Amino acid sequence: MVRFWFAALVALVVVIAAREGAARADDLAPAVRAHAVRRTGPIAIDGQLDEAVWTTAPRQTGFVQRFPRDAARPSLETSFAILYDDEAIFVGVWAADPHPELIRALLTRRDVDSPADAVTIAFDSYHDRRTAYVFQLNAAGVQRDMMLFDDSNQDDSWDAVWTANARVTASGWTAEYRIPLSQLRFPSADAQEWGFQLVRLIGRTGEQDSWSPWPRSTPQIVSKFGVVDGIDHLRASRRLELLPYATGGVDRTPVAEGDPFNKRYNLRRNIGLDLKYGLGPAFTLSATLNPDFGQVEADPSKINLSANELFFAEKRPFFLEGSDLFKLQIGNSDGSAEGAFYSRRIGAPPAQPDSTTFDYIKAPQATTIYGAAKLTGKSDGWSVGVLDAVTGQETAETFKAAAPDTPDMPGAPAVQGSPVVAPLTNYAIARVKRDFGEGKTSIGASATAVDRKLDGTGLEATLHDQAYTGGLQLQHRWADNAWTANVNLLGSWVHGSPEAIAATQESARHYFQRPDATDARFDPKRTSLSGLAAKWMVGQLGDTKHWRFGSGGDLRTPGLELNDAGYQINSDRVTPFLWGQYREDAPGEHVLNWQVSSDVFLGSTFEPRVTDYGLEYNASVQLANYWSVSAGGNVDQAKWNTSALRGGRALRVDPALFSYAYVQTDTRKPVWLSLNTYGSHNWTSGQLEGGLDLGATIQARENVDVSIGPSVYARNDPMQYVSEIPVMDGPSHFVFGRIHETDVSLTLRVNWTFSPRLALQVYAQPYIASGHYGELKDVNNPGASRYADRFHLLSGSEYQLVDGDSAVLPDGTLGITRPDFNFRQLRSTLVLRWEYRPGSTVFAIWSHGRTSDTFDDGRFRIGRDLSDLGSAASENVVMVKANYWIGL
Repeated sequence: MVRFWFAALVALVVVIAAREGAARADDLAPAVRAHAVRRTGPIAIDGQLDEAVWTTAPRQTGFVQRFPRDAARPSLETSFAILYDDEAIFVGVWAADPHPELIRALLTRRDVDSPADAVTIAFDSYHDRRTAYVFQLNAAGVQRDMMLFDDSNQDDSWDAVWTANARVTASGWTAEYRIPLSQLRFPSADAQEWGFQLVRLIGRTGEQDSWSPWPRSTPQIVSKFGVVDGIDHLRASRRLELLPYATGGVDRTPVAEGDPFNKRYNLRRNIGLDLKYGLGPAFTLSATLNPDFGQVEADPSKINLSANELFFAEKRPFFLEGSDLFKLQIGNSDGSAEGAFYSRRIGAPPAQPDSTTFDYIKAPQATTIYGAAKLTGKSDGWSVGVLDAVTGQETAETFKAAAPDTPDMPGAPAVQGSPVVAPLTNYAIARVKRDFGEGKTSIGASATAVDRKLDGTGLEATLHDQAYTGGLQLQHRWADNAWTANVNLLGSWVHGSPEAIAATQESARHYFQRPDATDARFDPKRTSLSGLAAKWMVGQLGDTKHWRFGSGGDLRTPGLELNDAGYQINSDRVTPFLWGQYREDAPGEHVLNWQVSSDVFLGSTFEPRVTDYGLEYNASVQLANYWSVSAGGNVDQAKWNTSALRGGRALRVDPALFSYAYVQTDTRKPVWLSLNTYGSHNWTSGQLEGGLDLGATIQARENVDVSIGPSVYARNDPMQYVSEIPVMDGPSHFVFGRIHETDVSLTLRVNWTFSPRLALQVYAQPYIASGHYGELKDVNNPGASRYADRFHLLSGSEYQLVDGDSAVLPDGTLGITRPDFNFRQLRSTLVLRWEYRPGSTVFAIWSHGRTSDTFDDGRFRIGRDLSDLGSAASENVVMVKANYWIGL
């Protein structure tokens, strides 16, 4: 029935899209229009707007308030004018304010969203009503830029080369922009019409005013833009940008005694080049040679006790730019990381050889990227994104010390090796989209391909030599943008040796070896695996004043495999749901806005086996004093967990309750606080976990801000997986234990900004985690109805904690590797950033880290743990990186 329902839903959406695709253009006709004129005199980008040429352009007014009172008259007047030439477009903004001494001119580093007075301008230069380039300038002259895609999605990682300045005057403040046309993409038409929006933020009150009416009741952004015309007869430009870079530095790392490979001190140096070339006004070819992907801020520390890898966000500039075209997500969860393309696969650290085969190793920290290129752009409703990257073969150096002679046999000689740890690999990603009906309908197709040269590397048994995906996407809006339909389909196919495909079948994403599974069967002779994913959401989800509702779902067949180029946690699931929301955006005496939402869901495998069903609920309110409060949770009537035994039979599980609450004080104040607390409880097993995140942001001065955030997490879980103990000629034992886990961290950030182009940033995060196990149990009857009947509680005479791998001891007791742990880590960076000319930057970086995983007793002792972390060996890196932007 689920498959039939999904097929019928897809067919219905396609029919609706076909009927609505020819919608009249005047359905989206803009309410406001501005006129740009060609520049006839010089302009100095100093923020003063005192050049005579600014009087030749018509002043545009007519702003409306967006927040706190939707569609009300603004409290302050705003006007703007637009000029252009063959090289750039200029925008001047006059922001009136009778109390200039109250203007919040906060000096921060670039791209920081601060509660300062600011003006944001945005160009939909394709005029597709789905994509926009956004440029923000605050009253202190700090720049911020981003990209909007698919009408309402935001990409903060996009950076452009542009200039702007601001001045506080006796009557308010002014902002002056120069946006090079090389940073925009637009059609090759003699007469241009672009979408345009300008939004003003008044820092001390939080008021937002927009030029083109933009109701808060709508989730649309770009399709609510007005239009700027008069941009005519633009001269074709070459649009060539070069960004060469050089890095140099030294690192000091701890080295084990007797290590024949690694040195305590090492030089770091590198050179490379990034290139962009405009293929006409709408498309850009980007390439990078020997890219430098150093990160200013380290990935956060985290203990992972699950069977899946952790996800870390991309921070490398080349892969961040234009990422909107390569977002191929699966699942309907907000902010889901799962998808067909995870750019951190490219250049990822290679997997190390089996640790039992060496005593010392020198392995590469990342896979070398020989080169990467991508083509992105839009034209006549078509959007195209193609990326290709080649990573090199990597080898490690290993050394196994000689084993001493014993009375029974002579010792083994020392062994030195050079195993291949990563093969020569090509990654290719492509996506094409077509917009219809003035941006109301979008149909797209995507593909990814990973090809590895494995012959003779010794990696044939662990890696796929080929991995491909192909997908289709449909987005459609109708009924005055109130109704929305989104449908995505994605197929995958991987190929490799029987050993490699067997390892994939047995991985945490599949567990084909599960003995009670009826929808998937482990086949050790297979050389390929294929699967399908789909997600859908249809309903009144768009421009409505109060009620939103819809139906959606997430489907993944057992054979879906995306982790060669993407990121995927699980497969074999069908999860339909119904969702509804009521919101009120009109402010009252005590409340500015509020909303409540809820959904019901049902989860199942393809067997079918119901895994869970339940209810989620959320509520949020913003008070008249600008405090924000939100709370919610879910009641999960869990039934079966097919992955708990990590390849064993499905485990019957019991209902649980999760809840959270979040409070944030007024962010307009010099000091504002946040508190996030969450927890869950399984009343049958007694499982209990919870966490607390505190945050304080202090605007110490107009150019100094400090944020500090301690976090505490604790868990008491009697059903934490420990180990599988294989038994010859019999079923394996699955050992679980009661874990008492405590994680504590503190995140500190300090930003000291000397000018809009010179800033010092400090980041530090100490992290301590401990886990102590007790109440070990053998899960010998996982399908029992009663919780206590699902396992046999082990007594001290039935198991023995040993070092090394788990095994069954000769006397029949269970041999279990000690699961307790103590882990401490400190990661910190200090970065001085100087943009000495537009697009050209020098970074001076000091990175400090130390790690201690010395085992004590698995218990949390804050004094002991901090002392141990302080005495741990440290790693220090000092580097300088400089680049020089050349625009031709």
